[in-house]
Amino acid sequence: MKTMCNWFFWGFLALACLSHSELALAEFSQCAWPIELSPEGYGNVVAPDDQARYWLMPFDKNYRTMRIEGSYPNARYFSFVVYSGKEKGEPVSVAGHKYDDILTPDAGNASTYTLCVARGNAKCPKGVPNTITHVDTNPAWVALRIYVPSADKTLSGQALMGGHPLPKITLNESQTLETCPLTKEAPKPNPPPPTWPYYYVKSVNKLNDLRAFLDLVFPPKLDIYTPSDYYERASNPLWFAAPKEPPILLLPNPDNKYIAMQPGPYQRGRIIVIHGKAPSFPDTYYGSPKSSGRSRNPDVRYWSVCNNDLALPVPAVRCMDDQAAVTQGGYYTVVISDDLLRPNWLKPDVNWLPWGDEQYPKLVFFRNLIPKVGEENKPVPFKFAIQNVVVGCPSNCAHPDAVIDFNLPYVPPRAAFNAVGRNVQAIMGHYYPVAVWCDKSTFEHGGWQACIKRQ
Repeated sequence: MKTMCNWFFWGFLALACLSHSELALAEFSQCAWPIELSPEGYGNVVAPDDQARYWLMPFDKNYRTMRIEGSYPNARYFSFVVYSGKEKGEPVSVAGHKYDDILTPDAGNASTYTLCVARGNAKCPKGVPNTITHVDTNPAWVALRIYVPSADKTLSGQALMGGHPLPKITLNESQTLETCPLTKEAPKPNPPPPTWPYYYVKSVNKLNDLRAFLDLVFPPKLDIYTPSDYYERASNPLWFAAPKEPPILLLPNPDNKYIAMQPGPYQRGRIIVIHGKAPSFPDTYYGSPKSSGRSRNPDVRYWSVCNNDLALPVPAVRCMDDQAAVTQGGYYTVVISDDLLRPNWLKPDVNWLPWGDEQYPKLVFFRNLIPKVGEENKPVPFKFAIQNVVVGCPSNCAHPDAVIDFNLPYVPPRAAFNAVGRNVQAIMGHYYPVAVWCDKSTFEHGGWQACIKRQ
């Protein structure tokens, strides 16, 4: 019984266990993609990345199929992931996912695609080239991720979506939902509006929708429990460690792999310095993923370092991504300080992240995004990737001495990070982010070299 209850903390769709278990996902806005997760506004939850946007569409258990029709965005990467609940007391799982390179274009139109998500034994229509089937009978969410969209040259107001509208949704092959729009169809507000036309915003992240979503993700009594050693002053180096599985509570992307670092409380008069070699990545793609722009064979599709508040709903403070300043040799340096704005004592070739509000504990994530065709438990070509640290995990980890158990709401003690960090570094080599606390004056006079001695 205790084990079953523990799962309730992170079973964001185990609705039978929650006081709001009768809430139907169909109660969300009756339009497509009502929730957008990003570092902006209400949607800054579950540690979003600065250069990505995640749109969520509920797949209520009353519907058997969901048809998704869209255009390939002008972006570095996009994917669909279906997150599904399980039976009572079991964890949430990824029911299936498709990313750009394995989505087959529509017949006769290489710039559009159609994806069908089907529940149980429901059949997708014939002729639909892409399917995610056998989603279980519990409520589910479909997540659309778009990373690094290209600048919108048409000024259409769709830059975040890669220059195209969000995909059209059809439920049960009969109910078509338009993307959540601005609409005039609304009750008259009280107090009355001014004399100019009044438009009711029925778009993404309506407060009621987001509140209902957060109630599903984070049950009302949930909290994040920091270990007893968290508030002890951290010693150097600050080790990054790889979770066997990223916490499902944060809706992880199957194409991302992560290492995390626990910096402890802020040390006054000091800064965190992170230094490592940057993986190569491709230029932003345009149009169909079959375009010639993908021929560079880069190390990763995308990488980033993000500072996050380790408190619900786990917002991002800020990220440094693959557009970071690097040296001619391909190395980056990041400084994390408690300044509100980028400090003027930093040189232009040094990247900066704010610590954020000191009352919140922090967790720093380093991401490698590498979508992969083929067997999941085989190494990826970039041998220094985080993917090769966690290959075979969680059931048969190739490097059990380089991974830790990390399932929110319980954060592992810093000792767990320290115990495996050196082994992670041995696999990632110079691509491992070496991190230390350093006196500000030491960095000002000697740069990262004065703070870091590579282990």
